[in-house]
Amino acid sequence: MQAYKTSKGNWQVNFSEGGKQRTLYLGRDFTAGSADRVARIVTDIVAHRKRGESLPVDLLWRIESLPDRLRKSFERAGLVGGATSWTLDNLLQAFYDSKSHLKSTTQDAYKMFGRLLLVFFTSERRITSIEKMDCERFKTHLLKNYSACTVSRGIRRCRAFFQHAVNAEWIRRNPFEKVYGSVEVNLNRQFYVDRATIDKVMSCCRADHDRLLLALARFGGLRIPSEVRQLRYSDFSDNVIRIHEDTKTGAREVPLFGEIREIFVWLAVGKEPSDLVFGNLGDFQKRVVLAIREAGVKQWAKLFVNLRSSCITDVVERGYSEKTLDSIFGNSAVVRSRHYVQFRKDKEYAKVLQDNERMLKMLREGVTENVLSSMEIDELLVLRDLLVNRFGTGRKVG
Repeated sequence: MQAYKTSKGNWQVNFSEGGKQRTLYLGRDFTAGSADRVARIVTDIVAHRKRGESLPVDLLWRIESLPDRLRKSFERAGLVGGATSWTLDNLLQAFYDSKSHLKSTTQDAYKMFGRLLLVFFTSERRITSIEKMDCERFKTHLLKNYSACTVSRGIRRCRAFFQHAVNAEWIRRNPFEKVYGSVEVNLNRQFYVDRATIDKVMSCCRADHDRLLLALARFGGLRIPSEVRQLRYSDFSDNVIRIHEDTKTGAREVPLFGEIREIFVWLAVGKEPSDLVFGNLGDFQKRVVLAIREAGVKQWAKLFVNLRSSCITDVVERGYSEKTLDSIFGNSAVVRSRHYVQFRKDKEYAKVLQDNERMLKMLREGVTENVLSSMEIDELLVLRDLLVNRFGTGRKVG
């Protein structure tokens, strides 16, 4: 079938389906070539329907790519129905359904940016009409109201929304694929909770369960509260703590560090192995904040995340293998390095300064390779250069 132009200058396509003659009205704003391309789409639709086949994804995509006015003409001619109109609202609902197994806080995080997408694009916006430049405009809009870290996480979640559409073959490419945020970690919100600080806070806790909660976070690196809700007394055995949280990293075992054991043994007296350790967490964050105030300590950002981060930083500094760290903390080396391991500037720079003084003393005393290997001398010289460049001492040796 072919498109033709009427005497009044209107383009249309006549087709036959089910023994009935029908007409697709295109209007005047067409060239012969563009009208023929539309006619080929009509031909393909009719051919697949005649064979009783569902429309292939490639053909559905061609239909979805039509301008809204022309697509409505297809609907009026009975060539397509509303079922092929994948709107942003349809996509988000399908995505939420696919993630219903995640914990509620993770689902809420996705839904937050889903709502922002709906406000910016409207719920009826067809996902095939959203291009990369639209996504860039959305990112710029977010940066006016949210921090760069929040926007970066949001862009990553929006990319996941549209990747779901790509996997379902609703669209050919992800418009958020090459849209990136700036940073995903705000180093200003990192805080290393040292032992003196956590000891003060734990001494001000009014309940042993709150002390155990803090110990699990600071000395065991557990995620609070997701990884402690299902803990039972039987999970503390054989020098390990068995974590059954499976929505993020699956079950794993954490060493039963001495700081945790000291508190746990008192709580376990008279308890059944099957009893939950934290039967009711209640408003645990408020209780911990109260203990921090009573200890005279300034409250740090990301209350429990920084406790976990401090624990991971300590254990990483001890030099265990990556496989050991993966097993204990349930995250990859990339995630651990980016989000958890803190750079303790005072401690590390103090070590650099000590090494520098050691190097100066050795060189002044005329240490030769007979006493010190050439490799160590080279390493110390590098440290010396680092200090000169960073602190501008410019001090000469000798």
